[in-house]
Amino acid sequence: MLGSVSPGWSVLYSLSMRRFFGLCAWPSPQAVIVSDDTVEGLEQRMREAETLLILRMPTAESLGRAA
Repeated sequence: MLGSVSPGWSVLYSLSMRRFFGLCAWPSPQAVIVSDDTVEGLEQRMREAETLLILRMPTAESLGRAA
């Protein structure tokens, strides 16, 4: 269910570890994998990872392509 709400993520559950894992499916300089014991916690970690990626994205000005 969480995967359908967050289409940019693959969500898995480990029976042996009893944890949920979110693997990003969007381009990133590094693999992004987050985990938590609860679905709610995983969703929060996924949103935090998305926010961090947006904040780290270079702008046109930083790339020297300002119009």
